[in-house]
Amino acid sequence: MAESKYAQLGVDADKGSVREAFKDVVRNDFPGAFVNIVRDPDIPGLVHTKHPDGDGSKMVQRILHFLENGDREIFQGAVDDAFTMNAGDVAASGFVFGKWFFSDIININALNLPKKLILEQIARRFRSLFGLYQTEGFKIVYFLGGETADLPNQVCSAVFDMDIQAEAQESDLILGNTQPGDRIFGFASDGQALWEDEFNFGLMANGLTSGRIHLMSRKYNKKYPFLVGFGKKFMGRFEVNDRPDILKGATVSEALLSPTRQWAILIRFLIEELKSQGIFHMLHGISMNTGGGATKITHVGQGGIVYEKNMPMPPPIFRLIKQESGEVWRNMFQSFNCGVGLDIVGEDCPEFFGALASVSQRTGVMLFDLGRCYNGIKARNIVRLKTPFGTFDDYHKDK
Repeated sequence: MAESKYAQLGVDADKGSVREAFKDVVRNDFPGAFVNIVRDPDIPGLVHTKHPDGDGSKMVQRILHFLENGDREIFQGAVDDAFTMNAGDVAASGFVFGKWFFSDIININALNLPKKLILEQIARRFRSLFGLYQTEGFKIVYFLGGETADLPNQVCSAVFDMDIQAEAQESDLILGNTQPGDRIFGFASDGQALWEDEFNFGLMANGLTSGRIHLMSRKYNKKYPFLVGFGKKFMGRFEVNDRPDILKGATVSEALLSPTRQWAILIRFLIEELKSQGIFHMLHGISMNTGGGATKITHVGQGGIVYEKNMPMPPPIFRLIKQESGEVWRNMFQSFNCGVGLDIVGEDCPEFFGALASVSQRTGVMLFDLGRCYNGIKARNIVRLKTPFGTFDDYHKDK
């Protein structure tokens, strides 16, 4: 099997090496759930999780966009991405009703970047995003500050990360108890949710290293050498404001920088809908399709489930990256969500589908009927993708 273009850029798409290194150290009382969870040692029924993630290499594209356009508000999207990469992941295990505590870390080279401007925009978006979540029912969300580190020798541009600590009642957890016969549904990563101000191109916050390097013009290597640093140089042919026909009027940079959807809002709506109908038990697992793309669902449930999904046509930004990078589709689906931001697994019955359809209508996010779970012959979860470009078998995650 050919090594992916993403791996050639030095990125481990599904973080397999990380999990292997720490498998004997990490504590997890619920191994089938989407994130690591521990029971409170003192309070029966209370559980905790902690999760770090960030804007990743998307920040480099934000800086390039700012330098070319002077659009200072583009840095606000870093908060959207880092926030939902944490909130969405813990929500996928049911952490939507308890307390959330956030902190952040900003590593920055102020010799190359307007540090004060960037921090002001990040603070502004924190305020408005917390307001959105409070409006949607998340009443106990705290930001406890963090660390802003000036690292001119270690960092060429900037890195923005966040961290969440969350608590929940064990009875509210989504345990990942997937089983043969379950149905797999998906919510689209692109489109425009009712709380979003503009169309979302669906890239979310993974695959940006490949996307920006293979799309952005080689001329930026000389114009902004600090954006390259010690990494791979830009290899593409597009400038920031180019508008290829496939993007239907949007610029390349706008498509790359669409913020990751605030999936925790949708997940809370879904859990509330299922609880109101007394069928929360029918929800067996949720996967937020970031690292690992369309194959991320292997992290839900324990050994022996085959997740067979019929994938829709990937939105335009994914097809553009594929075209310009020369990547094969099998690897594209492992590196990118390719149009499905959330996988939902549950019982195959009209009541469960009806609850999902209701949430789709309420949020304006398209719902897909993707496929079904089957019993596997190996002690590991496997994903089989049926796509417009062929069937790709045996993506797996050892458990």
